[in-house]
Amino acid sequence: MTGHYPPGQSGIRGAATPDAGFVYTNFSRFFTNLQLADGGGHSVQDLDELRFANISMFALTTDFELFGMRYGALVGVPFSTGNLRPSADDALSDDFGLGDVLLTPVSLYGKNDRFDYQVQLTLWTSSGHFEPGGTHNRGSGFSALVYSLGGVFYPGGDRGNWSLSAVARIEQNFEQDGSGITPGNDIVVDWGIGKVVPLFERRVDLGVSGFGAWQVSAQDGPVGSADVGRYRYYGIGPEASMPLTKAVSMRIRAQWEFGSRNVVQGNNLWIIFAWRK
Repeated sequence: MTGHYPPGQSGIRGAATPDAGFVYTNFSRFFTNLQLADGGGHSVQDLDELRFANISMFALTTDFELFGMRYGALVGVPFSTGNLRPSADDALSDDFGLGDVLLTPVSLYGKNDRFDYQVQLTLWTSSGHFEPGGTHNRGSGFSALVYSLGGVFYPGGDRGNWSLSAVARIEQNFEQDGSGITPGNDIVVDWGIGKVVPLFERRVDLGVSGFGAWQVSAQDGPVGSADVGRYRYYGIGPEASMPLTKAVSMRIRAQWEFGSRNVVQGNNLWIIFAWRK
């Protein structure tokens, strides 16, 4: 089984340092044509479904500084038609319900002439419905600590032109309720390359984004639940964002997964709206 974080959620300028204030971000994620890949990357089960998730992210950034970086905190509340990273057992469920809520009590942001950078600590809860072997699971049944480090580089120091961004997340996963299985820990790296261009009398950020996800430690559990092999998978695709008003912006991101091993594979479409107060 995989970790909590849905790879690709951060893209172009994913580690940008925000101004002080409150931001509500709504992520709609569609993912389709799921199939189960084995250790050699071959499809062993065609699932052919469309799944949907909606994530509300509430973020507060303050002017208070800790270790010379601006302090903030986040809360994420997902609803979905299943676990955001499904196993083959629960991939065909389609009921809509609350998933695993995430809490980020520490989010630190810094910047200089050419870089933005951030450090975060997140508790990913197991609030979503889960039962071992169930086909209507909305969560993973286990909690995790997620350690994040990211940055954005602006060539020439111009934040209104090119940007190169990456965010790395290490997930420390804990024992799953009812099964006795402890998933392997994993690393997810989201990245994005973008350029701001004038389009339709607006400044649009266009580019490409992607991710890589790797299981870095073996799954552990009772007899009969042996690790089937460490997973990995990648994704890449186009991305664009633009302001709609002074307070509201919209972002669209499409990513196709490839190079999958021991994991459910699919394609992703993100539609993201952000409102800043």
